Amino acid sequence: MKAITLHGVGDVRVESVADARIVDPTDVVVRITTSAICGSDLHQYHGRGATPGAPPLVEPGSVMGHEFMGVVEEVGPSVARVKKGDRIVAPFSISCGQCEWCRMRLPTQCVATGRAVFGGRFGKQYPGGQAERIRVPFADHMCETVPADMADEDAFFLGDILSTGYCCAENAGIRPGDSVAVFGAGPVGLLALQSAHLFGPARIFVVDRVGYRLKLAEELGGIPVNLDRGHPAEQLRALTGGRGPDAVLECVGHETPFAQSIQAVRPGGTVSSVGVYVEPLIGFPVREAFFKDLTLKMGICNARNYIVPLMGLIQAGRLAPTRIITHTIPLTDAPRGYTIFDRKEDQAIKVMLKP
Repeated sequence: MKAITLHGVGDVRVESVADARIVDPTDVVVRITTSAICGSDLHQYHGRGATPGAPPLVEPGSVMGHEFMGVVEEVGPSVARVKKGDRIVAPFSISCGQCEWCRMRLPTQCVATGRAVFGGRFGKQYPGGQAERIRVPFADHMCETVPADMADEDAFFLGDILSTGYCCAENAGIRPGDSVAVFGAGPVGLLALQSAHLFGPARIFVVDRVGYRLKLAEELGGIPVNLDRGHPAEQLRALTGGRGPDAVLECVGHETPFAQSIQAVRPGGTVSSVGVYVEPLIGFPVREAFFKDLTLKMGICNARNYIVPLMGLIQAGRLAPTRIITHTIPLTDAPRGYTIFDRKEDQAIKVMLKP
């Protein structure tokens, strides 16, 4: 089958790899109908997080990607709920559904998989979803059926970035009338913006420096704050009567916006962070956070918990995840997709792949 494989920094290729197959009795094989390039895929694309002199975090030739959906083609002998022919979406992280952490609704901490992610760097290594087919383990737990009248593009983001954006907004404890700031107008930040509206804030500011991203954020009901016009904390205080936003949603995963979020939020406010950090936070302003009496909530999203409730919000028209899609290209053109997404060329925000 065709798949996108990683061979080093900036080196992704379209290659023929072994077909996905049933390995364990709880597996299914899914024919992928839609996949995508995620911002966290760029960490591996850039070689971020690797220890100098140590082996790479993923083996050269590994299949990339953790955002996918498709149609079940093969079913393992122990699979009871999922059927051949089902359209399904699955979360980006792999979990068994039975261990202590899964029972605590923390599937990202699953001990059976070692916190594995499709095509990722943690725990057991599972081939990713930028391919024609994929093996999905623990299928009865992992797979959620998508209604026949729901387009791929509407359901697709449930497996990762819509769930992540909603989780970020939920963790921020937004109350009606609050002022909120979203740091980062990439795909997660824009979906966090949409999600934050559901909690009734009076205003949502969106911090970025890329003009076309800020334009879309404004179309989605955000108030643009351009990083090139001054320190974001100073701009946000000026826009909120000197106090700062009640809640800040950090959707980048880098030391600078994390520190700026703490500097910007009002005393007693909340910073909710879902950015994926691959380097240590050397400049964490712990003293300022302490003396501002802040609440900090951060962590990898347990997306499996959100798929069903958010699907209903999409069907009801309360969320419009397709607004962030800018490119839909063939799987075989994925190396170009990585380039334009990484370099922010051609006004790329979200690049979808079709096998």
